[in-house]
Amino acid sequence: MSHAIMTVEQKLETLGLKLPPTPAPAGIYVGAKQAGNLVFSAGQGPFTTTKRGMVGKDLTVDEGYQAARESCLRCLSQLKSVIGDLDRIKQVVQVIGFINSAEGFMQQPSVLNGFTELLVQLFGSEAGKPARTALPAHHPGWIAVEAWMVVELKT
Repeated sequence: MSHAIMTVEQKLETLGLKLPPTPAPAGIYVGAKQAGNLVFSAGQGPFTTTKRGMVGKDLTVDEGYQAARESCLRCLSQLKSVIGDLDRIKQVVQVIGFINSAEGFMQQPSVLNGFTELLVQLFGSEAGKPARTALPAHHPGWIAVEAWMVVELKT
């Protein structure tokens, strides 16, 4: 019995997730841009239904993790709008995330795991695990997470 290989979007479905509509840029930039076989997403935040504020004060680590996961889905939506099919992605190269953090909050990596653990679930432990940076930001009332990613396309 042969098993068909699941597409990235089928894997999302099995996780109970789907790509959100591609958000329009909020300024003078594009949502994603291809340069050779690399594609860069613009910074993306969580869905508008997600609570705004600082992780460690207004949001728990779990809520921040969910916000990061939603940021990942929005990045993937932006990438798809440029490359047409997420199965063209060979590997995730880099993820950079800013975590809106309460004073003294030090668990930015745990929050950004919401983004990168989803990538590993979708692309596998080799191709899905990026070089990563999880930086604190401190901006009351702002979104909990803003992150972006760089992917390499299959040739």
